[in-house]
Formats: sequence, structure tokens, C-alpha cells
Amino acid sequence: MRGPRAFLLLLVVLLATRGPLPAAAQPPVATRPGVDVLLESPGLLHGRRIGVLTHAAGITSAGEPTWAVLRRDPRFQVTALFAPEHGLAGTVPAGRSVPDGNGDVPVFSLYGRTRRPTPAMLAHVDLFLVDLQDVGARAYTYASTMALVMQAAREAGKPVVVLDRPNPMGGLHLDGPVLAPPYQSFIGLYPIPLVHGMTIGELAQLFNGLFDIGADLTVVPMRGWTRRMIWQETGLPWVRPSPNIPTMLTPFYYAATGVLDGTTLSAGVGTDTPFQLVHSPWLDGVRLAARLNAAGLPGVVFEPHALQPEEPPRAVRLVVTDPLRFRPATTAVHILVETRRLHGPLLEFVPRGGRYMFDLVWGTNSVRKAIERGAPAWAIVARWETELRRFQMLRSPYLLYP
Repeated sequence: MRGPRAFLLLLVVLLATRGPLPAAAQPPVATRPGVDVLLESPGLLHGRRIGVLTHAAGITSAGEPTWAVLRRDPRFQVTALFAPEHGLAGTVPAGRSVPDGNGDVPVFSLYGRTRRPTPAMLAHVDLFLVDLQDVGARAYTYASTMALVMQAAREAGKPVVVLDRPNPMGGLHLDGPVLAPPYQSFIGLYPIPLVHGMTIGELAQLFNGLFDIGADLTVVPMRGWTRRMIWQETGLPWVRPSPNIPTMLTPFYYAATGVLDGTTLSAGVGTDTPFQLVHSPWLDGVRLAARLNAAGLPGVVFEPHALQPEEPPRAVRLVVTDPLRFRPATTAVHILVETRRLHGPLLEFVPRGGRYMFDLVWGTNSVRKAIERGAPAWAIVARWETELRRFQMLRSPYLLYP
């Protein structure tokens, strides 16, 4: 294979092990995020007191924080900031409460005492502006925070403007089960697939229309983004949207191993390559890697890995070789099924507070139950194909990009 596609695949393999390229080696900017488009035509916000829901990854194509650019621009009146999980700076660990902040304008936490704006918060703003970087996986809280803001804004009669951003995994492929209503939670409010292939602006339109939020919603679309584009092709700087998503390839790994939460497997959080590893003290990394490679899964290879040089390989490292062919949820099912075949009851699903966290992440109990009864991976994956085709049709009117 020669030409630009071959170069891209080489770039992907390098990034999988070494992280993002230095700024000088990044491709030229091909995509303009919604904030860039807004700054060119700001009339939408004229005369409004603006509450900005954003975080460290909400930046312009030049790498400047959206909230800071708006605050120093006399055309805008920013009267409040709203922080999602991980806080405005994106440094608060997962699951930890985010405090309110004080400064020239108040910073209200939407991941602390409340997860939706209160009447006291709403009194500070005439309009909500949302600029959040999603990762393309349902089990992530930013889309839920956006949805709760949209609900509160609708009830208060205040409009919402969402500045769109790329889906780091592109917008072509769907994977994993569609969430079933009994498993609704803050990591999955609506019935969408585990890997949904939508931007945050498209999700806002879907939530508002198909799932009847009914807010006064405007989405400011990007320029120069198409559904085939993964992050590397946008030319945009990468800022980690949460502490354990350090590189532009990490979302692919997160979608494949973050969904192991609630089992006796770990996903490499706390290492230099979070979500790229699957490990446990009892895992036979050599045999598991061999079995997974034999399955011929698209776009990924597996390597045995030792967490310490003097130890045997108790981990498997995933290396995404072709992001556009990689299927994260399908890969996760194969990992779980082969681990169960190798190690039997050592792979456990651990209940918390009377519920299985694994089921909340997957949005169903069918995957867990199928693995427990020894179903083959292909049969588990086949069960969600019909619902993915249906969702693909349902999402079509809300898509913004070819």
C-alpha cells in the first residue's frame, strides 16, 4: 500500500505507542471547530448574558480556551462558567466531586452537589453555550451533562447553543448494544449504541428531537470535517478531555477496555498507556494475545506485556493498526470471551450496591449473561446488529456532515 493512506497508517501505529506528535509535525488544520465559526459570526449571542459549559479541551483551532477567548472579546458577555466532570481544568480524577469556583465570574459545578443547573445558577444567564469535547463512546459523562443543561434550559425558557467538535473516532461506524431503558444512568441517559459515531452537536440534535428534550437549540457546525476523519486528520491540537485520555488515539482504546469496568480485569489506568492494556495478576498474557490474534479482529493486534520487567506477561497490549476498521465493542467481547475460556471463574463480574456496574456501562445485562453461559463472541456481537441498523436510520435526520 502506498500514498497518503499508507502514511496515515504508519502515523497511527507510531502514535499508539508514543503519544501525540510534536506540534511541528502535526498536519495543517483542516477542520474548524464550532467556536471558530461562532467567532466569525457572533450575532447569535449579541446582548445575551452567556453561561459557558466547557472544560480544558474546549479550545479554538489556535489552541486557546473558548471561555477565555469569549471573556476578553467585548462582543460577548460571559456571566457564568459551568464545569462538567473533571472540572474546568480537566484535572479532577474520575468520579470525584468537582467544587464550585470563585473569580471574576462564578464557576458552577455540574458534577458535585447537583448535575443540572439549579434555579440560582439559571438566574445568572440568558443563554447556555456548550463547548465540550466528547470521545465517541456512550459511557462518558459529557453528553449527559449537556442533556441535563438542555432540560433545565427548556424549563427556564433559555436557549442553548452547542459548538460542535470532531468525534475522535470518526463518524462512520456504530458498535455495541443500544442502551436498554432499565440501565439508564449518568453514563448513559438515552438509548444510543456504545459506540455511536456522532459528534456532540449531532447528539444534542438527537437528544432534543428523537428523545423529546425540546429545548430552544442551535448547533454551530464545524467546517471541513467529514465522517471519515479521525482526529489525526483534522490538524487540530489535542487536549486531553479527561485525565486518562492523554492522546488522540486513547478514545479508541477507552471504547474497547473502559467497558471492562465491573470485572476482575483492569485497563491500564495509572500506567503511561491508560486503556491500552488489559491485565490482572492471574492473566496469561502470552496465551490470551495468541488467541485474540488468531481471531483476526479488524484494525487491531495484541501483544503480551509484562507490567514489570522481572514478571511474566500478566497483560495484553492492544495496538490499533487501522482506526477506520477497528471495532471497539466487538473487540471487548472477544477479550472477555477468550479470557473466560482461558481462566474460567477468575474472570468475575463484580456487583456494586446490588447492581452490576458492567451492565450500566454496556447498557444491558445480555452481554454479561451471554459471557457467563459461555456463548461465543460472534453470537454476542450478532445480537446487536439489528438494533444498530435501526439506530442508524433513526439518527440519520440529525447528522450534520457527509
